[in-house]
Amino acid sequence: MNSFAQSVFLPLAGLAALLIFAACEPIKPEHCPYADWEATGALHASKGYDSRLPGMVDTCMKVGVLPDAESYLRGYQQGLLSFCTIENGWAWGQKQDLSPRICPPSMSAGFERGFEARSRLEALIIEETNTRQIRDSIEERLLAGAPVVYSEIYEMRQLTQKLGRLDHERQRVRNGFANWLSNMGLVPPEDLFKY
Repeated sequence: MNSFAQSVFLPLAGLAALLIFAACEPIKPEHCPYADWEATGALHASKGYDSRLPGMVDTCMKVGVLPDAESYLRGYQQGLLSFCTIENGWAWGQKQDLSPRICPPSMSAGFERGFEARSRLEALIIEETNTRQIRDSIEERLLAGAPVVYSEIYEMRQLTQKLGRLDHERQRVRNGFANWLSNMGLVPPEDLFKY
């Protein structure tokens, strides 16, 4: 690469990397003059973050730069369009305890439905696993020749009934979500039926 190309492209590549980094991390005052506010807003929303504009105003004012709030909010709205989807709600429901609740009412129904279905299915799987482990440990103890105690037999019966109720609830949630999607002409996620 000749020196002219290096003098033009290397700083631009560095600036692009800086902007991407700045959008993911809290912005540093020295990055404020170079920030792409629209891209930053879009990235924050697409990651499920609340608007970080107030904090960026505080940070950037330390170096005399006022963030372009209009551009940031325009980008944030664009990011919400990519974040507030059924698919993203489904994905977030697998690993999150709480929905980020950043989707405006006009966009939240699909995201929340996907989130609630997935998080409920995950919770049911955990509860089923824990219940099965307790029941199996009692059963193993009895099969190993431990003295039979009526309360343990009763508990095993209760745990088996609970497993049946949990399985029924899991099927109800799974099939309800699949039917809701099908009624809208959408295909359920591939991993829905692993539940």
